[in-house]
Amino acid sequence: MNAQDFHNFAGAVITAPIFNAAPADTLAAKVDRLGALAAKAEAISLEAARLRAELEAAGLDTIAGTMYRASFAQCKGRTVTDWKTVAAKFKPSRQLIAAHTSTGSESTRMTIKAHPTH
Repeated sequence: MNAQDFHNFAGAVITAPIFNAAPADTLAAKVDRLGALAAKAEAISLEAARLRAELEAAGLDTIAGTMYRASFAQCKGRTVTDWKTVAAKFKPSRQLIAAHTSTGSESTRMTIKAHPTH
């Protein structure tokens, strides 16, 4: 068996089909498409943030474009109460804390990362 035949055999063993699953090439294409969309979304978000900063720096209340208008208004800061610190001042028991502690429903986290290019 030459090196090329062994390489083909090893590739076939590693990528053996799994029954009741979508073809790996279809899933791989979906992962790549999702990664590309995520990269585009990040680029769009960065550009939008840069444009917003430039418009805000102009110091105008309203800026009219051909199709859109940007309006700026100062808003009060959000008021937040640090309930954890407030509760700690009352020194609640572990049982009281446990009785009023809940856990949200389970979820799935997915991370998309580009392959190294080096």
